[in-house]
Amino acid sequence: MQITKNIGILLVVLTLYGCGSTVTRVSIPVKVESEIDINRYSNFAVLPFVPEKEIRRNEELPEEIGEEIASILRSGLARQKHFEVVSTQDTARMLTGETVEQEWFSDTERLSQLGEYFEVKGIIIGSFRFYSDSRPRRYYGERYSIQNQRYVMDYQDYMEKTYLLSLRVMIFDVETEEIIWDEDYRRSTAEAHTIGSFIFSEAGPQANTMRELGKRAAMEFTREISPHYEREDRYLVN
Repeated sequence: MQITKNIGILLVVLTLYGCGSTVTRVSIPVKVESEIDINRYSNFAVLPFVPEKEIRRNEELPEEIGEEIASILRSGLARQKHFEVVSTQDTARMLTGETVEQEWFSDTERLSQLGEYFEVKGIIIGSFRFYSDSRPRRYYGERYSIQNQRYVMDYQDYMEKTYLLSLRVMIFDVETEEIIWDEDYRRSTAEAHTIGSFIFSEAGPQANTMRELGKRAAMEFTREISPHYEREDRYLVN
């Protein structure tokens, strides 16, 4: 629908331009509303995220990664003037002796009780899947041949290692005991390796890569539920 609208605007602009008018393209800020009711969901508690159990390909990561993802979300939401978020310290204190697991996602009674303790309208929970995929690649390019005294086609084999994160974020309504938001956010990044560096990457820790991808995914979620401005092109006809 948006593509059709843009094509229509472009056709009008081209028609006017053909009539001798001058057209100036300007970028203006346009307000985008939150995708949730921010009057109702203005305060949240964010629980530590959990690795998906049924996924065997999950990379080995420190146990605190789930809490780090939650902390990233808390920081992002706390920077928005529309939201209040229970602090990491208060969350940890309330969960003393408890370990958040996937079974909590369907335990509405437990989540509702936690929401009452935290005095919030919504609880943010979720899980993550983080794994890597490695494939041989071949890069084609030119190099200068001294023997032939000209550039010749050449190639180089390498390993491309791609890291993939799937972050599932849910918002639980404490009063209605329903999940009102359930979305997956996928992020990836790739590295090119020689045989030596590939072996090192297999043995090295991947926590930093996971943290960076987690930040990107968390930013997308925060943006979707926060009122914000985006820039759009407009055409002025003189």
